[in-house]
Amino acid sequence: MRKLFASLLAVVLASSGLAAASEPQLLRVTYRSPALNAERDYFVYLPPGFAEQEKWPVILFLHGNGQRGDGKGELDYVLEHGPLFEAWCQKRDLPFVIISPQMPMQDQGEVDYIKSRTRAQIPQRRPDGINPLRWFPRSQEPMDGQRTTELPAEVTDLARDPRGWNILESELMGLLDHVVTAYKGDAKRVYLTGLSLGGEGSWVLGAAHPERFAAIAPVVGYGPPSAAPGLAAARMPIWAFAGGRDPADPVKYFYPILNELEKLGHTGVRFTIEADLGHDAWMRVYAGQDLYTWFLKHSR
Repeated sequence: MRKLFASLLAVVLASSGLAAASEPQLLRVTYRSPALNAERDYFVYLPPGFAEQEKWPVILFLHGNGQRGDGKGELDYVLEHGPLFEAWCQKRDLPFVIISPQMPMQDQGEVDYIKSRTRAQIPQRRPDGINPLRWFPRSQEPMDGQRTTELPAEVTDLARDPRGWNILESELMGLLDHVVTAYKGDAKRVYLTGLSLGGEGSWVLGAAHPERFAAIAPVVGYGPPSAAPGLAAARMPIWAFAGGRDPADPVKYFYPILNELEKLGHTGVRFTIEADLGHDAWMRVYAGQDLYTWFLKHSR
């Protein structure tokens, strides 16, 4: 019956001079990684109506530590969270081409939440309906608004983190170039966001290539104050998010870069603390509409 209805609808649209919008697509694109000397894949999501529009805004999404993998058989783990999960698995009409690469495993394979993961946790695009929302229980950590000027040593050196997104910096920019050219991307409306490890990567990559992004949104990942001058000089629109009860990326570690940006006269910075949530605050951020609406307000 459904196929019959779809056929009849197509006939009606054709006879009225209207064409049905093209369906969304999730593509696996293969490339050669110079940093890893290996063939790898990354996801490119094409939104509904992609064929009918000449230019599309682009989101480059950097996943968190738990979604690392070989860029082949393990690539599906990047579907777990973020804009790609919302657009593809939850069937939201997000008007962006979304690029989602994968970090290699490096020495993280024995981390508990990676070692114990299974393919059963990878969400799918269902023929009917969407995936149930997977809210974690409210964090038992206390809300903590304490500010600090002291950072752990590893935070001040994020731009040289041997396990961070910075190791793929040059090829990420190459993937971005390819997608903008091959998939009708609007070079003036390219946005960068990521969660946790990817939030840290968003600060670093955004500061290294401010001329490429119209806005950045680091989520539950703080950045090094050394990234502030490049972002402030470019007047990069920034919206950072933290979980008020997050023991992994505590709120207090966001303030050094935010205060440095303010000291440099950059006023285009927003900071939202999801005070009742822990590290999984990204679920609320990406499940909402505000971030995507804010992105679309910005163009280089």
